[in-house]
Amino acid sequence: MKLRLRANTIRLRLLKGEVDHLAQGHIIVETLPTPKPFHFAVHPSHVVDLTATFNEDTLTIEVPRDWAAKWASNDEEVGRSAKTGNLDILIEKDWACTTVRDSAEDRDTYPNPTALR
Repeated sequence: MKLRLRANTIRLRLLKGEVDHLAQGHIIVETLPTPKPFHFAVHPSHVVDLTATFNEDTLTIEVPRDWAAKWASNDEEVGRSAKTGNLDILIEKDWACTTVRDSAEDRDTYPNPTALR
């Protein structure tokens, strides 16, 4: 899972395996190994839209459970966005880079639509 924070925007990109894991109702957690570890999680729950909470050292994005269950098999839907208070949240499938790389960066990503043309 990739996390990007910018001003009032939280953007998450999930790999195929993570989207599948979420679709099965599991929580996805990543940890940034700083001196005081920072955790960020995506949690399928009974919310209507994306929400964000921050408790101590963990940023949690809750996603609608029904949407998460269908998202993995929906090739048309890249992601979902919502505004909660002054915060914009975007969660999307992680696409492969258009530039060929010799690294693990593109492992388990979705095919980039621009590269398929």
